[in-house]
Amino acid sequence: MVTTFQTKPAPVLQPYISCYALRTFDTGRSILPRPMHGVPEYYITFFLKERYCIMEYTDGSRGRFSNSITGFLSQNNGCTYYQGSYHILCVQIKANGLFTIFGIPQRLIQNAVLDLEDLLGNDSNRLTEQCEECNTIDEMAKILDSFFIKKLLARKVRTDTATINALANELFMRKGLVSIDSLKSKSNMSFRTFERQFHEQVGMPPKLFARVSRFFYAVEDKMFHPHKSWTDITYEYEYYDQSHFIKDVIYFSGKSPSELFHYTPPPSEKYIDSEGSLISAL
Repeated sequence: MVTTFQTKPAPVLQPYISCYALRTFDTGRSILPRPMHGVPEYYITFFLKERYCIMEYTDGSRGRFSNSITGFLSQNNGCTYYQGSYHILCVQIKANGLFTIFGIPQRLIQNAVLDLEDLLGNDSNRLTEQCEECNTIDEMAKILDSFFIKKLLARKVRTDTATINALANELFMRKGLVSIDSLKSKSNMSFRTFERQFHEQVGMPPKLFARVSRFFYAVEDKMFHPHKSWTDITYEYEYYDQSHFIKDVIYFSGKSPSELFHYTPPPSEKYIDSEGSLISAL
């Protein structure tokens, strides 16, 4: 059983960071696989208690990774495997949050898993050590809030950055089920400028971001509601037909829907807020 403690960042960070999540679990002698398929958020991951996991890439090669940053995933990037006891602190970053806070053109790290030191330098180890000394997710959140707010305030957020942020977040929250033309008209930019700025700041074109978001929500829905048929999910998420849905699942995960859940079944997981209340479980 994976136990995930979640809390929101400070209000000024909430347009850019969706939550902080502390995941604790012990696999014993078993191995827990987690597929690296399409995900429309960035993840900064701190491995507390000096642990690491194994990454198996699509070409069959393997490597270890610990503190890392995972870019938007718009294709199958392999699978991670966990064995042992873990305390993993995850920062889930929205839309163009990395671009806004750090000034990084996000298209440069799409479908990449990078060592966190490449982004944060010595701050990676310092933040890890500080969070390891904490007893609760709220204590960790205060440390992370202080760091990210300092970085955010050191940059001047441009008007077009705030606009792209709002529209990308709308696209994600509406599960990708929104007209790109309607977003373009809201942006007050030409279509070419909107496409270019979205790609530069978010890391992928808006149509691809919409497809990844829809795939992500459809798979998450199946995880939380295993009784739902793939046919029901196909039409609930407005795919033209089931073959269109299957094509998208294969494109973003490298497997058919049934294979995805057969080979890498979602682990039992319960989500708890910072006050100790159960949010949800699967």
